[in-house]
Amino acid sequence: MAAPGSVRFNGVGLDYRIFHDRTSSLFEAMSNLFNRRTRSEKLKALDGVTFSVGPGEAVALLGPNGAGKSSTLKLLAGIYRPSRGSVETSGRIASLLDLGVGFHPELTGLENLYLNGALLGLGRRDMEPLIPGIASFAGLERFLDTPVKFYSSGMFMRLGFSLATAVEPDLLLIDEVLAVGDAEFQQRCQDRIYGFRGTGRTIVFVSHDPAAVRRLCDRAIWLGDGRIVMDGPVQDVLSAYMSSTAPGPRAVSCSPREWGTREVRFDRVDITGGDDLPVASFEPGRTLRVRAEISTSLPGGADGIVFGFSLHRPDGEMVIGSNNLELNEPLLSLESRAVVCMDIDLETLEPGAYLLGLALTDPVRGRDYHWQDYYYPVALSGERHDPPVRLRKASWRTEQSV
Repeated sequence: MAAPGSVRFNGVGLDYRIFHDRTSSLFEAMSNLFNRRTRSEKLKALDGVTFSVGPGEAVALLGPNGAGKSSTLKLLAGIYRPSRGSVETSGRIASLLDLGVGFHPELTGLENLYLNGALLGLGRRDMEPLIPGIASFAGLERFLDTPVKFYSSGMFMRLGFSLATAVEPDLLLIDEVLAVGDAEFQQRCQDRIYGFRGTGRTIVFVSHDPAAVRRLCDRAIWLGDGRIVMDGPVQDVLSAYMSSTAPGPRAVSCSPREWGTREVRFDRVDITGGDDLPVASFEPGRTLRVRAEISTSLPGGADGIVFGFSLHRPDGEMVIGSNNLELNEPLLSLESRAVVCMDIDLETLEPGAYLLGLALTDPVRGRDYHWQDYYYPVALSGERHDPPVRLRKASWRTEQSV
C-alpha cells in the first residue's frame, strides 16, 4: 500500500467535449441529439502525463492558462476521472479549489461542517473536537447555527477554507486561493498553508505568483498544451518557464476572444480613470475604472453574478486576477439591465502594456455567462526603480593561447 500523501499519474489523458451547436429550446436540443446533427470536438486537456509525488513533497504546477494545471488538481481531488491512464492517491485529501463547494445552503454552518467532515471520512466524534478551532479561525463562532444561505460570500469562503485546512489532510491541493477575505485573514491563510511544510504533508500548488511558488515549493512541474515540458528543482523550472514567457522576438500577442452563454452579457464597456474620463494609460496611484452596461435575457432576471477581471501580459500570461466573490464584495443582481462600475487600484511594479479581461459567471449554477479574454489594452506607467537585469557574477578565463 502506498504511503499516505503519495501521488502517481501514469499516462494520464483527459478529454473535454466542446459542443458547437447553439439551441434555443429543449426540443431542438433533443432533436439534434437523436438526428445526430450535434457538432462537437474533443479537446485534450491532458495528454500522456506521467509523474509521481512522494509523501511530504511540495510541488508547484506551472504553465500558461489552459495548460492543464487545474485539470490535474481536479483529477487528484477525484472530481474528474481520467479518459486514459490512471491516477493513484493515498490518504485523506483536502482541496482548496472552489471554497465552500458542497455546502448546502439550507443547512447551518455547523451542520455543513459535520456533513463535509463525513464526506472526508470523519465521523461526528472525529469532528466535534475540530469544530471550535474551525469556527475560531473563520471568526464565525456566533454564526454556526445560522443557515449558510444567509452568510456573506466572505463568511462562506472563510468557513470553507477553515474546514479544508483543519482536517489534517495527507494531501493538500491548492489552486490560487492563498487570499480569502480581508487582509488580516489573508495573512492567516498564508501562514497556515506555509505551516503545512513543516508537518510532513504533501502539497500540490498551482499559482502564477513566482514568489509564492519559491517560498512554498522545492519542486515544480511545467505543463504546456496538456504535456509535461519540464520537471525538476523549483528554481530551475521556474527560471526556464519565465524565460519562455518573457517578451521578446518569440512572444506571441494574444487576440481578443469572447465566449459564454450570453444569458448575462456585457453590452458596453468603458475603461476610464476614477474621474470617469476615458483613458488608456494609468499613472501610479490612479484608479482603473471599468464601467460596464450589463443585460440579461433570463426570465425574472439574474442574481448571484460574479464579476471578475484579469490582467495579462501581451503574450497572454496572467499577472493578476480577482472578482467580487473573492474580495467579499456584493454579488451582482439585475432584473433586465444595469450599469456596474468596478474600481481597480493597482500597485505597478512592472510598467508596460497589458491586456484586461472581464468575466460574468455564476459558480453556484456552474454558468459561464460572458467572458472577454485579452480584450481591453491598457498601459501602466511609472518609474522603473530596479534594473531589469542584475549582475550576480562575471568571470574570464583563457582556454588556449594563439
